[in-house]
Amino acid sequence: MKIEKHVAGRPFTIGVNYYNTTSYTCTIELSGPTTHTITVAPGTSGSYGPITPGQYTVGIYTTGPGTYNYSLSGATFINNANGHGAVYSINAQNNLTAGITN
Repeated sequence: MKIEKHVAGRPFTIGVNYYNTTSYTCTIELSGPTTHTITVAPGTSGSYGPITPGQYTVGIYTTGPGTYNYSLSGATFINNANGHGAVYSINAQNNLTAGITN
């Protein structure tokens, strides 16, 4: 009889890189295989994770009034409704980049 030992690998995970160049707090909400809320201070950037790959609905919001550019992994939405946010659907299989600029 031959006995073999197999080592299980770590589960595959990805992360979220984020940035906020505005003067107001930004919130990034992810709902999908796992749920996450990332609060981003004004003028900051960073990374968050891990998250599980899969289909996500992503909301990006700010507390500030005015027009903002919201972006998620290359897609950009310009909000003209006084800073209330943008919602995206994305199949996240690699790291995401989410941000808000003036």
